[in-house]
Amino acid sequence: MQGKKKIAIISLLLGYTIAVPVFAYMYFYQTEPVYVAAGVVLQTYPDPTMQIGVYWDENCTQPVTSIDFGQMIHPNEAITLWKAIYIRNEGDVWNAICFNSTLPFHYPVATEIADDWTYGSWQWGSGPNINGTNIEASTVSLTYYKVHIPAYATSGAYNWTLTVWGENYY
Repeated sequence: MQGKKKIAIISLLLGYTIAVPVFAYMYFYQTEPVYVAAGVVLQTYPDPTMQIGVYWDENCTQPVTSIDFGQMIHPNEAITLWKAIYIRNEGDVWNAICFNSTLPFHYPVATEIADDWTYGSWQWGSGPNINGTNIEASTVSLTYYKVHIPAYATSGAYNWTLTVWGENYY
């Protein structure tokens, strides 16, 4: 009888050893997605000498008027979503590019959704922020607008305004 109890206890422990990680995986990685809708309304402030164009394509034929990141379906994993955006200096003088968003959190010090806009680096890299980047007249620059969403971010709709403008280059 002692041997049967020992086998039963070992079998039970083995069962728990297998079942617990499987249930943990199912709970943390296979839960129903919580949708977090995000959208950005883009504004540019044209100035006769410092005109900035923001486009989806390198040929600058498709202007960006809004950015839709869609729905984030992995609420239990941190994720960075990005969009490649081309900025063209449409004026006849050098411009320093500037941007600001009404999103209250900015990367990397955020506990909720945060944004970041970089250039000169692959989108996952830590390229420099576009604020203060100098662009020569008629030049097109590839940039990456990113939204960083931490694991377990508050679900709901996120909308904000992104403003881009040029300033005199000295």
